[in-house]
Amino acid sequence: MSKTDTIKRTRSWLYTTRTIFGKELKSYLGTPFGWVILACTMALQGFWLQAVIQTMSQASGESVMFYMLNNVHFWFYFIFIFPLITMRTFADEERQGTLEGLLTAPVTTTQIVLGKYFAALLFYVVLWLPMLLYPWMSELGNLYTETRYGIIPEGRIEYTPADWYGPISILTISGSFFIALGLFCSSLTRSQIIAGIVCTCLMIMYYFIGRVTELWGEFPAAPVFHYLSCTEQISAFSRGLVDTRPLVLYLSLAIFTLALTKRVVDYRRWHR
Repeated sequence: MSKTDTIKRTRSWLYTTRTIFGKELKSYLGTPFGWVILACTMALQGFWLQAVIQTMSQASGESVMFYMLNNVHFWFYFIFIFPLITMRTFADEERQGTLEGLLTAPVTTTQIVLGKYFAALLFYVVLWLPMLLYPWMSELGNLYTETRYGIIPEGRIEYTPADWYGPISILTISGSFFIALGLFCSSLTRSQIIAGIVCTCLMIMYYFIGRVTELWGEFPAAPVFHYLSCTEQISAFSRGLVDTRPLVLYLSLAIFTLALTKRVVDYRRWHR
């Protein structure tokens, strides 16, 4: 095969993948479903951010994002974001009967999986973009103290780029794996509810893997659990300690999970 033919085939492959990507992204941003998720996420982010800021006068040496992301209430809604985003990707198309048409079209399974994956991942990133504006909001950095004379300003919280963009980066990196996990769960069933429940259970299991050392203390295999702990990784990035190991971990897990998803879709494609 000549170099020109290879370039043409590559362009055709990318164009088809981009078409699937655009269709999936439109299903998020072009329907009320996606905007409801965005509105709820922004409301919860603003609520917990405001709650953390009001208690910062009693804190010392840590950033706002550290206290926000290490709050158990943050993890409550963070875990449920991924099932909501991904449970429709394959399961809903299977239920509506449109997945069969897609699987019989002249596209590869890899194109289908990657198109859906990057659309879901981009929508997930969009959910966190409003937080990049928070440091420039006039009232964000104000500390207040409640007295018998009312609520009075006490000072301001100073920020560095690492305080804010470090946590956002680790949320994006970890989200690359969690989105892939959600796609895998959606590919297993035609029910959105079942896909969402399975994804939520797997997310909770992964969350508690990082808490094993807190429950049972240090033991010979403890470094493995520390390495897998998403809470410790987020805590480190929230302090401005940027590490490449989580990047390798989550990208490897994402690629492995997407490969499993491809195998499941391939099975459904050729066993109809």
